[in-house]
Amino acid sequence: MSENNCNDTLGKVFDFLANELEETDRTNVLDHLEDCQACQKEYAIESKISKIITSSSMEAQTSFASKMQSRLQSEI
Repeated sequence: MSENNCNDTLGKVFDFLANELEETDRTNVLDHLEDCQACQKEYAIESKISKIITSSSMEAQTSFASKMQSRLQSEI
């Protein structure tokens, strides 16, 4: 694979994971990932990081909501 194509693909991975790419870019990323083992490895890492960030964010939101609910109930 060309380094430029790899750089372009890897530059779009987070947007790809967040479903924020236009269809053409999404298709290009998928096509490249099918053929490039190096980018597949990087994609796997980025995917795990994205899942951790999303999970941590959800946990923080749930924790915050729970704390706020407890405080509100104690004030009522």
